[in-house]
Amino acid sequence: SFGAGGQRLFVAQRPTLVDPLLSALRARLGLAMGKAKPVTTSKAKAKASSKATETPAAEEAEVEPTAEQIEARRIYTQRRDAMKWAKEKIDVVHAQVQESKKKGLSFDWLSMAHDFHEVRLTRFVKRLEEKTLDGVLDSLREGLEAYLTQCASGPDVDKDGFDYHRTIWDGVLQDGSSYTRKPETPESAAAIDKLKTWTVAKEADVTALVGEMAAHSASAGVQEAGLTKIGGLFSQQREGADMTGMTCEALMPAIERGMREHMVDPGVQRSGQAALRGLSMSPGQLGLMRDAKGIDLAVESLLAQYQDKEVCQAANGNFSAMAHAAGKNSPELATMRAAGVVEALCKVMGHHAWDQTLCGKIRVTLPFIQED
Repeated sequence: SFGAGGQRLFVAQRPTLVDPLLSALRARLGLAMGKAKPVTTSKAKAKASSKATETPAAEEAEVEPTAEQIEARRIYTQRRDAMKWAKEKIDVVHAQVQESKKKGLSFDWLSMAHDFHEVRLTRFVKRLEEKTLDGVLDSLREGLEAYLTQCASGPDVDKDGFDYHRTIWDGVLQDGSSYTRKPETPESAAAIDKLKTWTVAKEADVTALVGEMAAHSASAGVQEAGLTKIGGLFSQQREGADMTGMTCEALMPAIERGMREHMVDPGVQRSGQAALRGLSMSPGQLGLMRDAKGIDLAVESLLAQYQDKEVCQAANGNFSAMAHAAGKNSPELATMRAAGVVEALCKVMGHHAWDQTLCGKIRVTLPFIQED
């Protein structure tokens, strides 16, 4: 502007709102272009460096799984394998049913026999999915395999000589709590009374005992009485009674038959565990019993009846006797581990956690099996 004499006057310009906005914009542009960098304090750098150093160490540290986790993993694998097996057998049964139907009405009896097993296999898979079954018993696996083998080459089989193998499903799809033992016949009742007073003076007496049990193999009561007597005879033998013929070769077939055919019966399994205990404590018999799959049979029995406290007590006593008879670094002890004795006992502890007496006895047994 100009004054009165024509002089040029310079007047300071008053700041406007545009200046702060331009300053802020320049600052933001400078950051975006990398002209200004955020300041990192030495404390923050040290913290970041410490965290980077600790992370790999934490990742490298491996935590040992607990016994419960190992058991849960084992049951998961067992159920998965059982389900795979059952579905494969359903396909085989279904294929054989279709093949027999192609042959016409003369093979309707075979289709009905196959339908019996197909229905139960389907229910078996459902129970596995519901987690109310933990796996497949060896007796069921072997029995169904024997049944299907009869028709492996086609449906042209002899009806008169055909084995339906229906008893392999007895108790499999039934809860242990709902099991009811079949009434004894007059013949089986007489055999039970006879076995209770059985004495052994010579090898022929042992052979006759095994024969008596085999003659009434369908009776759970006879098998329980026979297995109880075997356990009692071994107890007398340890006390000095002179008995010949009480060997694995003579007795193991009777023990195995009785336990496998009545796996759902807690009384038979309890007596069977006691018989196996007596056999394992007999000098020179544990190794033979191991070769005859007696250790695997004891584990299978316990897993089938782990809810029954008395079976668990008998099984724990059996495994304790086996471990002491085997000794450290023995093949028998290695077989016990491989057969799943530790996992089976842990399963019992998980189910009977409230029973401190039972769990305490199992805790005493476990170190003799786990440690060399």
